[in-house]
Formats: sequence, C-alpha cells, structure tokens
Amino acid sequence: MSQVSLSHEDRVEALRRFGYTEREAAFLCLAALHGGYFLRRQYCQFLGKEAGGTVAALIQKALAYEHAKASTFATQTHVYHLDTRPFYAALGQSDNRNRRNRQPGAIKTRLMGLDFVLAHPQHRYLPSEQDKVEYFTRTRNIDRDLLPTKVYRSKNGTSSTARFFVEKFPIFLRQQPGQDVETEVAFCFVDGGATTVSTFENYLCQYARLFAALAQFQVMFVATRPLLFQPAERAFRRVILARRNGEDPSPAGSLSQRLREYFEARQRYESGQLSTFDRAALIRLRDDRETFSGERFESLFEQWKAFSEGGHPERSEAKTTTPSSISGTFSTCLLEHSYDLFGTLTAF
Repeated sequence: MSQVSLSHEDRVEALRRFGYTEREAAFLCLAALHGGYFLRRQYCQFLGKEAGGTVAALIQKALAYEHAKASTFATQTHVYHLDTRPFYAALGQSDNRNRRNRQPGAIKTRLMGLDFVLAHPQHRYLPSEQDKVEYFTRTRNIDRDLLPTKVYRSKNGTSSTARFFVEKFPIFLRQQPGQDVETEVAFCFVDGGATTVSTFENYLCQYARLFAALAQFQVMFVATRPLLFQPAERAFRRVILARRNGEDPSPAGSLSQRLREYFEARQRYESGQLSTFDRAALIRLRDDRETFSGERFESLFEQWKAFSEGGHPERSEAKTTTPSSISGTFSTCLLEHSYDLFGTLTAF
C-alpha cells in the first residue's frame, strides 16, 4: 500500500491548502475515505442545514479544481465522485481504490455507507485500508494473515497485489459501559438491495478468522428495508456457531474431493511451485480449469483460500491470542433515505 499515515486533522489541513474551508475539507475527507462518492444532501446533513450557497460553493470548488466529476442519474440527481490522484495524495492515499469509477450498484452501497457514518458521528471510524490494517495488526496484535484479503493479479500473471477490507464498508470502535478504552469493534455490512443473504454469508466467511481473533465484536446489517434482517441474523448465528465448533462455515468447507484437489493444485501453481507438477498434473490442471470455470467456482476458490489451514499458521499462532470462543453480537440499522436514483448514467 502506497499510503502515508496521517491523522484526520492532518488530512483536513492538507485539503485546506487547495482552497477549501475547514468544514468543506472535513466533509470531503469523510466522503473520500468512505467510498469516494457523495450527494448534495449529504453535505447538507454534515452541515446541519438546508441546501444553499454554502453547499453550492463546495460543489463549484471541487469541480473547478478537477478533484471531482459529476454524473447525472435518474430523477436528475447529481452524484459527485472524488477521483483524482493529487486529491487522494494530499490525504496520504495516492493509491486508494475509491478513485476508480464504479457501477451504479457499487455507488449505491458507498453512498449508503457514507449515510451511516453521517448518521452516527459519535463513533471513531477506521476509514482507510491503512487505518484498518494498522489498528488490527499493531493495536490489537492480530496477524495480517487473518485479515480479509483479496489478491489482484496482473494481466500477464507476473505480479500480484494483496488488498485488505476491499468492501469499503464502515468499521468503527465502541467503548463498552464501565470501560475507559474502546474495546469493541463494529463491522458494518451494507446491503444494496439483495434478495437473499448469500452475499452476506460470503462476507461473514471472509471475516470469520478476524472475528475469532477478537475478544468482542459486533456485526451490523445496514439496509433500506428490513426484509433480510431475520435471515441475516440466522446466517450470522450459523457462521459463528460453526467457528465455535472449529468448522469451516463457508460453502468451500464441503467441497468434493476432486474440486478440493483442483484448488490445492491451482494454489501451488499460482504461487510459483512449478516443480511440484509433472506433465500429467499440468494437463489435469488445465482440464480442471475448464471444468470448474465461472463466477461460482471463483468465489468458492477465494473462500477456500481464506479458510485453508495452509499459509502461515506458525506466524498466526505466535502473534495472535485467539479467545476460546467467539463473543460476537448482531444488530441492524435501517437507513431512512431513498436510493431509487440509479438509472441510465450520463456524465458531464
């Protein structure tokens, strides 16, 4: 990660040097690190006032400085995207992936995440990937291998980059009653309007090893409708129970023997252990790639890697003290805003 550790105050001050006021800089910092997108009404909520000249001034500056681009969605609603490298570099986040353009569904979840943060300003958030990694590895002394990770590989397959907490959902710290320090970590899952909890279950499986390394934690299911609240809670209890019993709660935990052997061979091949393959093994790997192709098997492969007992168990045991049982709670949050604005996208 090409990032520089800065405090919130340092980041705000860096943005002020562009010409923003302190309030403008504070909001833009919040929006940039919590998804990269924002709406006019969100700045109004941040200020605690109705739309007016103050709000228009921020929009005009961000567009004039070329720090943001505006796009028009259905109902003629403008969505603003903070997408330039110099802007994020001022925040110490030159390679922050929030700069990248997203599809409407992903933009929606980012706006929902920012709405959650604006509605709960009393919490201390871990806004950037670097903030999250440093908190869990340094403050909580948890091994990096236990963090939810996604590996991005170059097109030619010669290099790869590991990124953490790629969902960009809010994570914040809470102080328990009777304690002087923030000991509970709360993880938000932002539901963009799914009809099942399968995506939430995958999220829980990706985070399960980190959950197990924490003494206390909370998972908060954030949505605009309560349709999936009960199914999500049942999924949470099922995954947590499986971890307490030492089981792999993911769908990858019940793989067929052939699929498991393919995943093991693929992992060895992609990690460069070519000496473990003879000609027959390479042919079988090629055939299995064709047989087990598609999004479903890619998702299973990522889950299998996350829960594989291989990797670096010796480092994990040395650096992490795992509780004998997981002490996690589940809660829900119903957002009040409507997000029925995502239709055909036109940029200007």
